[in-house]
Amino acid sequence: MGKVLALLVFILLALASMAGYIFLTGKINAGERQMAAGQIKHDKGQTALDKGKVKLEAGKQELSEGKKEYENAKEGWFLEFADKLLRGGEGFEEAEKKIAEGDKQVAKGEHKVNVGERRLDIGELELSHGMELLRLARGARIACLVGAVFFTALSILLGFWWRRSLSRLFRQTDA
Repeated sequence: MGKVLALLVFILLALASMAGYIFLTGKINAGERQMAAGQIKHDKGQTALDKGKVKLEAGKQELSEGKKEYENAKEGWFLEFADKLLRGGEGFEEAEKKIAEGDKQVAKGEHKVNVGERRLDIGELELSHGMELLRLARGARIACLVGAVFFTALSILLGFWWRRSLSRLFRQTDA
């Protein structure tokens, strides 16, 4: 009776190992699809971040040029006097408002770029973590396959080796 139980345990272990292999294969395939989608999102994010950095640098350059022009115009007493005389000083006030608005936009752009960089860094960490999990799952899948092959071979080997005693056991229960 012990041989029958041992043989049943080995058969169940072979089936469990095969079920684990099939289960892990499904999970690995789903994980690979998620990793591919994540890599595509990461690449798009990197492209958007690069465009944002270029746009930010262009905005900083434009703001810097505007500030220089404003300072140059303010140094010339004639332009300031003409603005006050003809427009009541609105030209310089408007320029100051535009410069202040430009400073705000540059600050917002820098914040967005910083947030984008952090999100990309988080995405890279998640991708590397996912790759590590996939590597571990592949190793576990191989272990399940080896276990399934081993326990199947052991069950077959022991079944042939114990066939006489097993056949006697089943003949005795029939009588």
